[in-house]
Amino acid sequence: MTPNHILFASGMALIWGFGFVASKYGASHMPPLFFLTLRFCAAGLILVWFVKVPRQYLLRIGLFSATMGLGHFGLFYVALSRGVDASTAAIIWQLQVPMTTLLAAVALRERPGWRGALGIAIAFAGVVILAGEPRHLDQLLGIGLMLASSVMWAIANIQAKRLAAVGPLTLNAWMSIMAAPAMLVLSLALEEGQIDSLLTDDWRVHGSLLYIMAASTLLGYWLWYFLLQRYPISRVAGFMLLVPFIGVLAGVLVMHDPLSWQTGAGGLATLIGVALIVLRRAHAEDAVAGGPRS
Repeated sequence: MTPNHILFASGMALIWGFGFVASKYGASHMPPLFFLTLRFCAAGLILVWFVKVPRQYLLRIGLFSATMGLGHFGLFYVALSRGVDASTAAIIWQLQVPMTTLLAAVALRERPGWRGALGIAIAFAGVVILAGEPRHLDQLLGIGLMLASSVMWAIANIQAKRLAAVGPLTLNAWMSIMAAPAMLVLSLALEEGQIDSLLTDDWRVHGSLLYIMAASTLLGYWLWYFLLQRYPISRVAGFMLLVPFIGVLAGVLVMHDPLSWQTGAGGLATLIGVALIVLRRAHAEDAVAGGPRS
């Protein structure tokens, strides 16, 4: 990676790490699917003027929108509204790396090797330790939804890899445009109190929404797709190791999430497992290329 791209990847991790706090506050004080509807509407309306209509890819982008927009984001925000705290979400979110590795082995024929397989096992063991903490026993539904969200993220990563011909801004814009109406229908069918939550005088709700729309959605995902279309998934995913650390730290300092030994042990095990996957795949790529790459 070039120095500028390393800076981009680090900034992306910082944005998404703090995004767990903003997402948790927004999903706890506003119907989560309605929160997402506003997020997608804003992103689509802002970006649509700067991108062309990718006519030959609309069907595939529609499928990507269903996976990323409705699947990943929908499940993620509902899980937050069900009581999963920001620091726990940051730890479970790491499972997108082993999930992506498993799917890449099937869809892209990228075999994980024994180190990758060990990393996958350790990462999942870490989440089991985390979920076994007594305070999480009444949040198992939310944790299950968070795990399902990671699966959808992994599928979306494979789809994005196959949409490399579509620019990152275009992909983000049309994903948002397609997801917004579908998310609104789901919100109207399953939620209530949308207008009251939008008219609240709590500036933190509006601040959370603004952060998610401007930073996490527009800037963060632009950086993600920009890097994903230039480097192997495993190389970009390596920087995701920073996200849970920042997310847990922000959750503890800002949201006052409890930090027990099980949270620490589960988070550390998950991080070690993900690191094994990422480092193993980076080493394999360097070997194929004939040496380390910057």
